Amino acid sequence: MINWITVESSSIRKVGYNETNNELYVDLGQRQPYCVFSDVSKYAFYHFASAESVEEHFNSHIKPVYNQV
Repeated sequence: MINWITVESSSIRKVGYNETNNELYVDLGQRQPYCVFSDVSKYAFYHFASAESVEEHFNSHIKPVYNQV
């Protein structure tokens, strides 16, 4: 089950996490399905979701570090 959190960002609508698979879901609000990143810890997810700038954190700490599925 994916637990979604709505975030304040101009480019990211919401983020989700699946504890069973350690997968991070990022809804960019585009027509395509959300982006999925594998092997993300629960701590990393909550740190991302609560970041002062979610978009900046995504671009500097998620995209370059985790594998997109």
